[in-house]
Amino acid sequence: MYVCFCAGVNEAEIQRAISQGTVDVNSLADELGVGTGCGSCREFVQDIVNERQPEPQFYNAAG
Repeated sequence: MYVCFCAGVNEAEIQRAISQGTVDVNSLADELGVGTGCGSCREFVQDIVNERQPEPQFYNAAG
């Protein structure tokens, strides 16, 4: 499914870039051009990035 029509970027390309270490929307814009045209896809791209973030780990300092 295309996420960014302006740059012709699909979700698989975004997922691949994230899996290779691109971790935020601005970096995805630099690498893939996503969100650099009209910008209407940036919120959806952010959602994809958020879904791929690992769950926060909480540690009990008291042991």
